[in-house]
Amino acid sequence: MSTYSILDISITADRFKLYTLMCNVGDLQDKIAFVNSQNVNVINIGKEIAAYLDELEDYSYLAIDVQDYLSKLFDKYKAKIDGSGNHVLAIYNLGILKEPVLKINAEKILKEFSKSSALILIWEHESKLPNILNWSTQENLVFLDFSDTPLKKMQNAI
Repeated sequence: MSTYSILDISITADRFKLYTLMCNVGDLQDKIAFVNSQNVNVINIGKEIAAYLDELEDYSYLAIDVQDYLSKLFDKYKAKIDGSGNHVLAIYNLGILKEPVLKINAEKILKEFSKSSALILIWEHESKLPNILNWSTQENLVFLDFSDTPLKKMQNAI
């Protein structure tokens, strides 16, 4: 399996620029700090969506509202490393994206964004190689399935 560095990510011409940075729960903050040190913004998706939902007054179009919010959030925080190459963004704490009440297709949203910008998923849970990210307590019930998309693994950052 090939591994990629942040520099590789910033200059790739791949159709999908979707990467995982695997870690365990104890290393999560170190991985986030490393990615930040490389001039890549990192978003806690669970925290951001929860705050957005808390402020939302009308839940009639919840799926559309959340998708629009994510798109704006991603566009706001994506940035080029050293001003050139691809925009890059890192995200973590993705469990909220799989909440049934939201009725969103998390994989589709992440893949679509990765067509135009490199997206790093900082993943502190488990994975079934090569392209399924899951939570150990809900292994066969809740997971992110990127079987139809090359999910590339970043090299150990620290």
